[in-house]
Order: sequence, then C-alpha cells, then structure tokens
Amino acid sequence: MKEDRERAPLAEAVACYAAEQVTRFHMPGHKGGKGISAAAARIMGRRVFELDITGVEGMDDLLQPTGVIREAEQLLAQAYGAEASYFLINGTSSGMQALILSTCNPGDEIIVPRNMHKSMVSGVILSGARPVFVSPEVDPDFGIALGVTPEKIAAALAAHPQARAALLINPTYYGTTSDLTTIAAQVHGRGLPLLIDEAHGPHFYFHEGLPPGALTQGADAAAQGAHKILCSLTQSSWLHVKGGRIDRGRLQAVLAVLLSTSASYLFLAALDLARLQMVKEGRAILERTIELAERLRRGVRQLPGLTTFGAEYCGRPGVKGLDPTKVTVGVKGLGLTGQQVELYLRYRHRIQVELSDLYNVLFIVGPGNTAEDIDKLLAALAALVKDEAGRRERTELPPALPPAPRQILTPREAFFAPAESVPLAAARGRISTETVTCYPPGIPILCPGEEVTAEIIEHIEVMKSNGYRIQGPQDGGLTRLRVVKE
Repeated sequence: MKEDRERAPLAEAVACYAAEQVTRFHMPGHKGGKGISAAAARIMGRRVFELDITGVEGMDDLLQPTGVIREAEQLLAQAYGAEASYFLINGTSSGMQALILSTCNPGDEIIVPRNMHKSMVSGVILSGARPVFVSPEVDPDFGIALGVTPEKIAAALAAHPQARAALLINPTYYGTTSDLTTIAAQVHGRGLPLLIDEAHGPHFYFHEGLPPGALTQGADAAAQGAHKILCSLTQSSWLHVKGGRIDRGRLQAVLAVLLSTSASYLFLAALDLARLQMVKEGRAILERTIELAERLRRGVRQLPGLTTFGAEYCGRPGVKGLDPTKVTVGVKGLGLTGQQVELYLRYRHRIQVELSDLYNVLFIVGPGNTAEDIDKLLAALAALVKDEAGRRERTELPPALPPAPRQILTPREAFFAPAESVPLAAARGRISTETVTCYPPGIPILCPGEEVTAEIIEHIEVMKSNGYRIQGPQDGGLTRLRVVKE
C-alpha cells in the first residue's frame, strides 16, 4: 500500500528510542551523547550521538532481521522491483564480495571486467575463484575505460564454459553503461547469474531520462552505493536480488560473515530515509538534478580548451547509455592535467571535484547541488581558461597497454603465498602479489597471480616518467614490487 511505502519504519524506530530518553546501560559508551567531550559536541553535534544506538530491544538484528529492519528491507525491495533486498553497512564493497562468495567456490571461474574494482579483487581473493578477464572499451580522446560489449562477453562464455557467473560494472565511474539486456540474455543462456556492480546507479530506477537499472534489464543481483548519488551516509549501501539464480540462503550466510555484528543504526536509518525520499520525491529531485547537469555541460562547451560529452556519446562500442548527472570535463586542451585543475579549483575557488585523472576532472551533480553551485563552477572554469590562455600544449596520449600477462596462480594463491619486495627491474618473470593500475585508463596492468613481463616493466617505467598516477602497490613510487617468493 502507498501508506506503507511512504514510511521509514527503521528510521522511525531509531527516532522513537532517542525520544524516550531511555537510561542506557548498553553500548556505545557515550550513552546517547552524555559522555562526549565539548569538542565532540561542538564539531559533531549531540543529535548524532542520541541516534547512535545498537541492536537493543525493538531495534531488530541486521544479520537475522525479523522486525523493523526486515520491514524496511521489504519496502526497499518493492521500490527497486527486487525479490529481496539487504542493507549494507560496510559499503558496496561488501555487497560485491558477498555476491562472488555466494556464486563461486575455490577454483571456479568467474567472468569479470579487466578494470574491476578493488572490491571485486578482494572478493576473488576471499572466494579463491579464478577470474576470466574481459577488456572494456577505451575512449581514445578522454582516455577513460568504458563498458564491456556483448561480443566480448559472448566470446568469454564460449571460451570458458565452466564459468559460474558473470560480473560487470554498470555504470562506470564516468557514467557510461553497457547493453545489459543483450548481455543478460547471453549469460542466462548458459544458465549463469549476471551480477552487477551498480554502485553509481541507484538513481536509475526513478527517472525515465536516466539509463535503465540493471534489475530491469535482466540482472540477477545488483549492489548499490546509496550515498554516491542519493542522500544516505557514506559507507551505506544496498544489495538487491531477483530471480532464482542466486542461492539466497548462501547469500545470507555470507552476509552474516562479512557484515559487522555492531551495525551502525545511523547508517541503517539513513538508508531507510534515502529510500523513502526516492519513493516520494525521486522523479522531481532527479528532474532538477539532470537539468543542472545539462546546464553545466552546456556551459563547459562554451569554454575554449575544455571538452565534455553527453547523449551524443551513446552508441559507441561500450556505451549503450550515459548517466547525465556525471559530467566529465577534458582539460588536456589547456595543456594541464586533471590533477592540476583539481588543485586549482580547490585552493583558488573552494570547489572540490569528484576525481581527476591525467586528462579529466569529473563532477557529480546531485540532489544537494544548486543553480548557484553550477554558476560558481562555470565562473571558476572560465577563470581557469583565461589564466591559461595561450598555453594550449596538447597532452600526449598514453602508450597502449601491453598484452595481458599470463595468469599463473589464482589471486588467492598469490595473496597467501610467501612474498618478497624486489626492485621493479628484477621482477621480470616473477609472479605479482599486487595489483598495479595506471590512471588513465584505470585498467590494471598487473593483477595478483600474473607473470611480470618485460613489456609490463617497460610500460610502467614509461608511465612513471610521464607523471601518470599509479595505484595498488605498497610502494607508491613503484620502484619495487611485491612478488611471490621463490
């Protein structure tokens, strides 16, 4: 019923408990804020501590819900057209790990994109699965990884008939989406589940001007970050399941292993309220958000040296659709790096971007942004263009990635193997225990268990000398690499 959908039972229960002014002889130690310091009260406010409770009488149990948490999760499933939904208080990462552990046993193959998120790497390590990598498309102008094409998924399925699942990112960080309807039909044709990292797409289900959500295109499960675009708290996420290809009993058992036994009711209440906001006002909020994002896009196109893309980008290989709330601005026409532009905006104009890479800065326009925000940003970008007038040195494109190396061990085997740190030049022929990723395009050069080749070492040295950002290794400067000990 509409009246039920427009309630937030879990958040309401938390508020009622705080209003009762119960004398607390339970965790946490601050006892509803009575024990906090003056500095904590000044900086954080007392209300957050009043609402910071634990699983006391009437608050239910996240790992075995039967009361208000179960009711809130049922309302969440209704909102997203799922058959079962779960609150996550360890971020979307825990959802991705749970899906991998629920579908794969040690040694099983799972089809994953080469630009897989760290949570996928950790899920593969925890499960002992063997990843079958599929390369995403890469845009040559912006240097960003796009989606995976149905043709590549079909080839991976044919080459690996024993695979247990396929896992994809949709949308990408930059907002591009894949043809999930076609891919779901291919994966289901083999009797396998399609798992989606939908961390950046929980808003897709509430406005027709956005790409369709993964669950509406045949996905069997999707993990979402309710805080990335929507208005929940950081680290709070959702996991949705639909259909019978996911063993829900095993999934719930895995979640009980992964999730904290001390669930934050601040996170849980925020998740309940974020769902309620979308159900009641989602379309209107997103209509305004999309309009602001398009206003930013139009303004950027008027500034010489800056580039961006919109709906015209769709239809390229790996780009079925685009989330308009993600505005990627290419800056290489100014002769600057994205990192330089990020620092300029932060310290000259008090504007913080979502991310920067060598060529781009990414802006996420969300429900909390205003028309004044867009005007301020466009004015700052105009000042940047004026300050850099005449520079216009075009940044060189990165060299093509070397061939994917041979996988000798599974990521789990490499992770738990005795390891040692060696100079990068001495790592040739050794087995990496680390992931090495260069931005752009954000596709790993090395993953745990793979052989370090001469081509990979040469590529890394070229990227380092040209100032590209490298993530993953313990040695951030990548003069050394951790490899399996001989």
